[in-house]
Amino acid sequence: MAPSVRARFAPSPTGDLHLGGARTALFNYLFARHHGGRLLLRIEDTDRQRSRREHEERILEDLGWLGLRFDEGPYRQSERGEVYAGYAGRLLEGGLAYEAEDASGRRAVYFRPPERGGAFRDALRGEVRFGGVRDFVILKSDGMPAYNFAAVVDDIEMEITHVIRGDDHISNTPRQIMIHRALGHELPAFAHVPQVLGPDRKKLSKRHGAASVEDFAEQGILPEALFNYLALLGAGYAADEEIFAPEELAERFRLEKVSGNPAVFDEQKLLAINAVYIRRKSPEELAMLAAPMLSERGVADAGELERDMPRLVRIMELLRERLQRTTDIPEAAGYFYGERLDYDREQFEKQFGKEFVRENLPELYRRLKALPEWTADAIESCVRGLAAEKEKGARHLIHPLRFATTGRTVSAGLFETMELIGRERCLLRIADVLERLQSPERSL
Repeated sequence: MAPSVRARFAPSPTGDLHLGGARTALFNYLFARHHGGRLLLRIEDTDRQRSRREHEERILEDLGWLGLRFDEGPYRQSERGEVYAGYAGRLLEGGLAYEAEDASGRRAVYFRPPERGGAFRDALRGEVRFGGVRDFVILKSDGMPAYNFAAVVDDIEMEITHVIRGDDHISNTPRQIMIHRALGHELPAFAHVPQVLGPDRKKLSKRHGAASVEDFAEQGILPEALFNYLALLGAGYAADEEIFAPEELAERFRLEKVSGNPAVFDEQKLLAINAVYIRRKSPEELAMLAAPMLSERGVADAGELERDMPRLVRIMELLRERLQRTTDIPEAAGYFYGERLDYDREQFEKQFGKEFVRENLPELYRRLKALPEWTADAIESCVRGLAAEKEKGARHLIHPLRFATTGRTVSAGLFETMELIGRERCLLRIADVLERLQSPERSL
């Protein structure tokens, strides 16, 4: 006996997997898992001019990266010609199809609908009425099936019970319903999911920063974060809850709660969710992500990273609360590597322009250099001790010291940061600042 629910995701390999398509795939996944059913993957590649195997491979990679697992497939329509020919033959024999010349003057098979109008029920929109359906091609002159015919035949053959797809297919549904009925098969349930819009309420595209799954991956979004965000996008989950495991999302998913209105992409919400998932990763996991990025960006030598992976793990433990994207890592971790820094001239003058700093930075350098051990506690005691002797708040030394050692005015905890930067690098950078202060004409 077939499972009660059989859903499918059926992309055309004519380009990248866009956010709206990924959300439709995800809704099918959650629906099937919620009902204990099966999810099929079907590649609708009957358009010989536009379909490319490289597009298919990238779509499969993106679906896998996103964490979507299919129970069957991929089935390729381009490999099922005999099946479509057999069904077309049935319609020809029954007088519901005929051969005629198409626009190019070649012979094609047309479907003759027994009726020109009707209605169907959409799970998100209720009753949808239609009319004026004309005869249309079901087998093209090159022998390939037309989209509407192949989709119906496959849904029948694969025993699809629920067709959940983008609302750009609503105009196709009347034709498909007529073919279903002509072949004497029960209709699947239909649900047409609205598209995803940019903040300006126009179709999401690269002008909004990203549009495809690949774009988001390249911009430092974790797959589990995008999965979580897409599942929330217009799906009717509680507004005060945002972070769910995939199993929780499937358990709570209700198709009837999906909004019939277009969903608006909110980059800040996605980044907030992504930051949560970054914080949930162990320092070891983040270090494994970080190492190739730091090497590729030229931040650190691959050999150094490999030799001192425990240090990178500690760096990521220090930084993970400050990351929104994984692509933030090279910039965030940059000052832990390399030697001398390029200082912003305006900030340099601001940080080291005060007389107290100029007078006491050389002494601080000597005391730091003389520390018997280079630990966060020892560095902190040294800095605060000197400030106390001079009857000044420690911040008067902490801020310029942070700028001297990191080139930043904001960083993770200074003393832990300096410990991980290392004695040699920190002292070299402070000495470099002192030299610049003694030689004002030296270029920054």
